[in-house]
Amino acid sequence: MKYLISLWMLLLSVSSFALDVQEWPDIQEGIISIKIKEPLHRVGYTVGDKSERHVEVTIKKPYVLIKESLPIPGYERKYKGQDLGIVLDAMKHVLKENKTSSTLVMDLTYQIFTNNVVAKPGFLPAEYIRVLNPNDPQKKVFKYRIPEYQIAISPLSIFGAIKIEQDMSPLRGVILMDEKSPIKTLKISGIIALLSLLGLIYIYSQYAWLPNARGIFARTHRSFNKMKATPASIEKAITDMHRAFDLVIEKTLFTDNLHDLYAKNPSFKNIDTELREFFKLSTLVFFNTSNKKYDHDEILKWLKDFSRHCRDCERKLIVDKKSLVAGLAK
Repeated sequence: MKYLISLWMLLLSVSSFALDVQEWPDIQEGIISIKIKEPLHRVGYTVGDKSERHVEVTIKKPYVLIKESLPIPGYERKYKGQDLGIVLDAMKHVLKENKTSSTLVMDLTYQIFTNNVVAKPGFLPAEYIRVLNPNDPQKKVFKYRIPEYQIAISPLSIFGAIKIEQDMSPLRGVILMDEKSPIKTLKISGIIALLSLLGLIYIYSQYAWLPNARGIFARTHRSFNKMKATPASIEKAITDMHRAFDLVIEKTLFTDNLHDLYAKNPSFKNIDTELREFFKLSTLVFFNTSNKKYDHDEILKWLKDFSRHCRDCERKLIVDKKSLVAGLAK
């Protein structure tokens, strides 16, 4: 059955060259629907210019398109026995099928080969496609007309003075500026500027200030700023540091289990010397059996610097590896 239909279409296409399109009956309404995207401009065309139309034709089943009836590029149309002067230069098409219909998508490119000393109307010509119902025993063929589109063709040069107010063609329409490209550029620029601002904030906040602003050692370090160099303040500062370490590893930290701290955050390895110095200082402050005196101002300054180093390690930043000198006793 499929081969018979194909043969019938081929015979129709061969015989149709000798027939005028008007001899085929029009398809009844409701079987075919059409969508056309016309050129943006209707005026200002001159010889050699090209114009494009995008056409979508939907055909309800059981009717099918006779593919041999598609427009033929290079074929010059005539109007009242004279060449129209507008030729179909190229045609691209895609036929999409589904259960209830088929959709023919065509991109038609026309080129103008006519000129005159004055502006004159022209039109992109109407196109005809043919369809048939393969279930019809008579295989009756119907035509469908894709309407023409009127344009204005201008001369290459103008003779004499022209008053523009007397030449306001109704086809000219409103000349609008294309806003899509500037708006797109503005949006992209805005996004780049926002990302750059966020990047600068992140860099100038020492790479990780925002994500870890409320870290354990960050809070502990801030609490040291208002402390005064008294024995009670130094004991509180050391106790707060011990508590911070214990919260990080979720158990009590000593010198013999520093590896647990390094497993949680390898950055603390960079201040291994300071960590061990801290435990010595803690022993000196809380278990001073030798009654050695130490400089409270120097110890508090060391603890502030040490807490800042711990904060930087918490944020996984590069820490100044210069050893801190406690000056525990004189």
